[in-house]
Amino acid sequence: MPAFFNTSRNGYNQEEVDNYIKNLEKSLNEYREKDAAIANTLVNAQIAADNIIKNADLAAKSIKQEAVEQLDRIADSLETQRRLIADFQKDYDELVEKYLHKAKQGEFDEVLNRVEELDAYLHKLRNNTPDQQEPAPAFTAPAPIPAPAPAFAPTAAAEPMHSPSVNPFGVNPAQPPNQE
Repeated sequence: MPAFFNTSRNGYNQEEVDNYIKNLEKSLNEYREKDAAIANTLVNAQIAADNIIKNADLAAKSIKQEAVEQLDRIADSLETQRRLIADFQKDYDELVEKYLHKAKQGEFDEVLNRVEELDAYLHKLRNNTPDQQEPAPAFTAPAPIPAPAPAFAPTAAAEPMHSPSVNPFGVNPAQPPNQE
């Protein structure tokens, strides 16, 4: 804003100079207000940025802590599964070894030999006549399992319901029907 003042007897016109200074002061105050608003906005922006960074750091720490805890749970679960698998493998190996040991002892061979002897005997029975039959190979059958005792056992004095002389209708088939 260039300043051109009219001249007066003692220099420049005092009123014009005063008005110009007032306008300068007004413009200066406006710039100061804008500067204060900008400075205030910058301070608020810096505070907001600091809060955003602080909250992001807290969130990141929380997420990291949750991830670490979840990894620990997964690791514990994996260790449990590893132990269960090892225990299963041990039990499985013991079971297989037990049956392999029995098989090595010849139990299966003995059973197969018995089956082959019986098969040969049955084959001879099919091909031979009754007078040429050989005795059956010795076979030891397992002991029979005893039958359970009946819940009700008739006494010796009780007459059976279906005796040969009486049918269920009370008629003796040996006697002719009574004709009256």
